[in-house]
Amino acid sequence: MKKIGFVGLGNMGAKMVINLLKKSYNVFGYDINKNLSDELVIHGLNKIENLNEMPKDIDILITMLPNGDAVEDVYHKIINIFEKDILFTDCSTIDVNKARELYKKCQKNKITFLDAPVSGGVGGAEAGTLTFMVGGNENDYKLMLPLFEVMGKTSLLCGPSGSGQATKACNNMLLAITMIGVGEAFNLGNNLGLNPEKLFKILSTSTGSCWAINSYCPIKGIGPTSPADNDFKPGFSSNLMLKDLTIALKAANDSNSVTPFGKKAKENYQKMVTDNQGNLDFSAITNFNK
Repeated sequence: MKKIGFVGLGNMGAKMVINLLKKSYNVFGYDINKNLSDELVIHGLNKIENLNEMPKDIDILITMLPNGDAVEDVYHKIINIFEKDILFTDCSTIDVNKARELYKKCQKNKITFLDAPVSGGVGGAEAGTLTFMVGGNENDYKLMLPLFEVMGKTSLLCGPSGSGQATKACNNMLLAITMIGVGEAFNLGNNLGLNPEKLFKILSTSTGSCWAINSYCPIKGIGPTSPADNDFKPGFSSNLMLKDLTIALKAANDSNSVTPFGKKAKENYQKMVTDNQGNLDFSAITNFNK
């Protein structure tokens, strides 16, 4: 069994760890919130009380943290403690340039690094159906691939360091724009007196078809079960969508890319968060915009 270190045991990380434990990986986990690691001990987690207690002979360190500064802080604290070659894999969603900086930092310490943000939300983490968008070296990707296959159903090496974060930025900007459009379409249909179930059947099978309709329809009782059927309790919160749009718009600015719809989507989610609705699922933007 490979020894795996895992830092960040929140909604996503905890479920990823459980899937690794189910496949008999030897996982050593740490979270600043001790209660989160306590809850995983019953599943077989080796709880780490302090980052410096991370075993020096682990093979892979996975991080799933709120932002790039948190990832950098963890790396700064433990990057020098390991006795052998180790692969750092960051599954957080962070700034593209920060990911590239962390790659260079690891290189200087003779540690390999992959940026591997995920798509699929809490439900995907629990079901082991996440998609991993990976940036880095092909050999490192192949080393990590068995773990990606346990925690998800899809992974792709998108390019060199930073490419995983860049791909995630593009994906989530598109998702935000699409969800807003889906809400406008259903709102228009409602105002025109259309039956939402019949509208769904057409939209989900015609040229308007998209994931936001087919798999995550934001209308209660329409399509597969989604947060709309549970008072928009988040699978992926609007706070997190705003964070991802901020990352995407920074990347757009850094690369001189024109993204007016992405900018407008960010403005909409910023208003939602400002109105204390950031705890709702991002698909609740469809109600907020009515």
